[in-house]
Amino acid sequence: MKPRPALVRLVWSITLFLMLIGVAIVVRRSLALFAPSPAPSNFPEAAQMDTGFARHSLLTMLHITPGLLFILLAPLQFVRRLRSRKPKLHRWIGRIVLVAGLIIGTSALIMSPQMAIGGPNESAATMLFAIVFLVCLVKGYVLARKRRFALHREWMIRAFAVGFAVATIRPIVGIFFATSRFTHLTPHDFFGTAFWLGFTIQFMVAEIWIGYTRSSSVARPQD
Repeated sequence: MKPRPALVRLVWSITLFLMLIGVAIVVRRSLALFAPSPAPSNFPEAAQMDTGFARHSLLTMLHITPGLLFILLAPLQFVRRLRSRKPKLHRWIGRIVLVAGLIIGTSALIMSPQMAIGGPNESAATMLFAIVFLVCLVKGYVLARKRRFALHREWMIRAFAVGFAVATIRPIVGIFFATSRFTHLTPHDFFGTAFWLGFTIQFMVAEIWIGYTRSSSVARPQD
């Protein structure tokens, strides 16, 4: 089904909002690594959250630098005019997004057990969805090589959703911080829950969008 223009505009508006959050995350993390400043006295948790990333600064940069490329370039893959008018550019951007995504997913698997603020709960969410992210990327690439472009689109939407979940998690974390004076939850308590919520919400929305926009002529694999 072809979505209504108003719905498409809404989806793109949300995507742009998440892009801004994603860019802000990378900038903030880079500044914390290379130009650290004392945490405000009324927010001592900030220093604690930055400690793990500071101990593994090279690994952190290996994760967030391709993350920035993914955030900026992945949405372009869903611009129909770009795909139809400049297919070579679409393919080259796709290759960059694929390589960036593979680095992001692999580094997330390495980082998670060492640097999770929310402990095992956060590590479990991050590692599970890092694997899902990598599977979606590889599946999407294989389908593109087989010229099964409708299914390629679906798997790339899933990869896109998981990749952008990091930006969705930040407002959820913000809600937990804002309500912590009432709940008395610490970042260690709620970061895992925030990650599970962010990843799950994004993946569910992706599946809803895929189902809503799926063509009835899409061939389903027999395996």
